[in-house]
Amino acid sequence: MWQLQRDKIVVGVTLNYTLFVDESGQSGITKIRDEMRGGASPYMTMAGVLIPNSKLVEYRLDLQRLVDEFGKKDLHCSKLNHVQIVRFAKVLASCRVKIFAVISRKETLGEYREEIGKNDKMYYNKCAQYLLERVGRFMATHDLKEEHLEVIFEDGGFDYGKLRALISKCRRTLRNAGTEYLRYVNPYSIQAKAKGEEPLLQFADLVAHGFFKCVDDGPSSFGVFETRYVAEIKDKIFADPKSGDPLKWGIFPIHSWCDLKLNEEVLGFFKGLRVEKANTS
Repeated sequence: MWQLQRDKIVVGVTLNYTLFVDESGQSGITKIRDEMRGGASPYMTMAGVLIPNSKLVEYRLDLQRLVDEFGKKDLHCSKLNHVQIVRFAKVLASCRVKIFAVISRKETLGEYREEIGKNDKMYYNKCAQYLLERVGRFMATHDLKEEHLEVIFEDGGFDYGKLRALISKCRRTLRNAGTEYLRYVNPYSIQAKAKGEEPLLQFADLVAHGFFKCVDDGPSSFGVFETRYVAEIKDKIFADPKSGDPLKWGIFPIHSWCDLKLNEEVLGFFKGLRVEKANTS
């Protein structure tokens, strides 16, 4: 096995990784905001940032330097202005990471919403399953095993025990090509921590926020769909090694771009995304 480490190829070295996961937008699916009424956001995004364990300490220090530079207590994107978020994205783009994202438009839930009793925690877990399938594909592509991966979710008060149970069930049944990749994700490696407990969750917050701003049509967006943040980090998205296309590799629109009903300009942005050096880890 080989791993690309900055500009150096290391032969015979197997790296361990940690995946940091966060979401953006509300998970609620009972009352969804539309033109006539308020409610939870019509979209939710979930993002994962995969980091070699050998880089964890270095990147925590990088984040602290950025906190000091901004004069902030932390790097939650809801508390940063546009320029600060772009700067934050440039820092992430300089790191050795792989990015994964799921974009969900809640109108596509259809009968599934009734099947789960409008339980937003089950909806959250399903999005997490799709995200972990993408990460499992990365693991398979690089001949890694489940013991090489730990997963840390930002603790949002969800039932992570049920998430572990869902991943365990999917691993047993292997109903489709996506769930097959979950055999590379040990459900017992999944844990939840607060952002204050694990600073690297701020990277996941940035990526989830970046993808959410591509689709957010809330009142405060004033009709502007911001693709700049994703554009800054695009080359870190897991993608097809041959074409550099991240669709279905690092980015999963549930269940298609058509289903998301995106703004035409944003749809063109996503469909045109290509990742340079997509086959490196």
